[in-house]
Amino acid sequence: MNHGIFITGTDTGVGKTLVSAALALYLKQQGLTVGVMKPIETGAPPSKEAQSDAARLRSIIESDEPLGAIRPYAFELPVAPLAAAQKKGQAINLETIKKVYRLLSTRYDSMIVEGVGGVRVPIAPKSTVADLIKSLHLPVVVVGRSGLGGINHALLTIEALRQSRIPILALVLNQTESARSAVARLQQRTTLEILRKQAGVPVLGPLPYEPGLPGRFRPAVLHLAKSAALKNLGKLVLRSSRRSR
Repeated sequence: MNHGIFITGTDTGVGKTLVSAALALYLKQQGLTVGVMKPIETGAPPSKEAQSDAARLRSIIESDEPLGAIRPYAFELPVAPLAAAQKKGQAINLETIKKVYRLLSTRYDSMIVEGVGGVRVPIAPKSTVADLIKSLHLPVVVVGRSGLGGINHALLTIEALRQSRIPILALVLNQTESARSAVARLQQRTTLEILRKQAGVPVLGPLPYEPGLPGRFRPAVLHLAKSAALKNLGKLVLRSSRRSR
């Protein structure tokens, strides 16, 4: 296959790492060799390395790759990548990320690359996450919220990706909160209905709500990898991979 997917989000905290890990695990369960990357991560202090997004991705597929390859750039401050890099006196170089990605991609059937924040987040003075995606020549899976506010964020993200001529494989809606009330369930249902009509891309979900995160990350990923929405996403990725060969 020699194929990769970039997982981006409509915002921070929408479940990119959860979806990335579950998709990687699903593909591995289909018999593929899978590599993962989180090229840039902020809010990752060395004292809590095992709880970082990159470490979680590495652990879920039992990767032997060094964390420095999976995550070329790590910053302790929980701020935007550009600000975190500037505070550290460091510059994020897209070419460095590209070289690491190319090296890793030769070892695996499929690569799952998780972004940082949304597509317009700056990672260098003149570069955004969208520029990183374009440099890697990868199609995108967008993860968004299934509840109130999800429509606007999803459509803006899709519009930004189209302006950058980045192919979108699917929009995956995630339940970041439990839809316990009738109003919350209505918000979720109407968000899904409207986006399926207006997004212009396959809309999957909503994914099952996973309480207790990030503390119960592994059981949540194992559960999510068995869900119908995640399996449908995996099938889309496999079909896209076959077409690209």
